[in-house]
Amino acid sequence: MNPNPSPEQLDEKIAKLEEESRRIQKELAVLRSDKLVQMMLKTDGPVPRENRTVIRVHNNLTVNGTRLNLYHIMDEMQGKNSLKNVRDIYELTDEEMLDILDYMHMNKEEFEKEYQDVLKNAEEERRYWEEKNKDLLKNTYHQREATLARLREWKEKYRTENKP
Repeated sequence: MNPNPSPEQLDEKIAKLEEESRRIQKELAVLRSDKLVQMMLKTDGPVPRENRTVIRVHNNLTVNGTRLNLYHIMDEMQGKNSLKNVRDIYELTDEEMLDILDYMHMNKEEFEKEYQDVLKNAEEERRYWEEKNKDLLKNTYHQREATLARLREWKEKYRTENKP
């Protein structure tokens, strides 16, 4: 290299080295990931990880310290929300979100079955209360219509009285 490089030559050399550094970092990340996968494959099952976030309370899987259950999180995820949005909606930390995703993944079959049961029970409960409250809903609808009709009358009366 030139003993007295110009500033442009220095900038060019720095840019090349930075690009090379980024390429090496990407390659290193891939190699580390491959190494971790190889290590995990050698173990019998997944690498155990302490999960302090997901707990079971009264037959519901919940986020520790909250009343938020994993089924709501699953609904949001299936509602095409990104994981970041779900995390932000429920104000979860990255660690909590990771624990939740780990739990869902490590207990996939059990969790999926439970989630389907929760959806089924919620639908049955919704139908039950709709049937039970059918007459009340009809009455409420008639009251609403009567109230809207009276409001329209008052509005028309107000307009006619206050015309110049």
